[in-house]
Amino acid sequence: MAIAPRYAKSHVYNGSAGLSSGLKHTVQLYLDYNCPFSGKLFRKITGEVIPLLEKKNLLDKFSFVFMNVIQPWHYVGSGAYHEVALAVAKVYPDQFWKFSGVLWDNIMTDSLSYEKTKKQVLATAIDLAAQHLDSVDTEKLWEQVAVPEGGQNQLQKDIKYFTRYHRTVGVHVTPTVFVDGIVVGSIESSTEPEKIVEILESLLD
Repeated sequence: MAIAPRYAKSHVYNGSAGLSSGLKHTVQLYLDYNCPFSGKLFRKITGEVIPLLEKKNLLDKFSFVFMNVIQPWHYVGSGAYHEVALAVAKVYPDQFWKFSGVLWDNIMTDSLSYEKTKKQVLATAIDLAAQHLDSVDTEKLWEQVAVPEGGQNQLQKDIKYFTRYHRTVGVHVTPTVFVDGIVVGSIESSTEPEKIVEILESLLD
């Protein structure tokens, strides 16, 4: 299954170039920022699997797609972090993957966010963007996440899109990996990078 074109520059590794080059295999990573196992798999994919594929001259055979999954049991933290990440995706699409890594490096657990308001968690995430990304205008991010009186913020369309998507394909837990629209249960956060590469290689025509 494909992702909506408006997310090509932010959520697909190599951006719009990756979509337009006719890549054969799509690896969808269903991840939640408040899930430590999602963070472990994300770091493994970006820090080890992708470099291994590149070394084997196989990276151009795959596109890696980030799928946002807000988990209700993580409540305020999960929703707030995803909103700021999606704001970064809209305003600074080329820094979305970097910011995702920053979030997992600095995530607040449920116990730490327990007594915080959503706005306070949003502020924490926006401050992280300002500290770790290049030339970020925090006001632009606040414009995306702010909720006007009697209205909703600028990200509701995006939140609904990803929520409907993962519900449609039956993703309930994170991390979950799909390749070419089929769930691959053998790729987990504990799977060794070399094994993940082996699994992906086995899918090549």
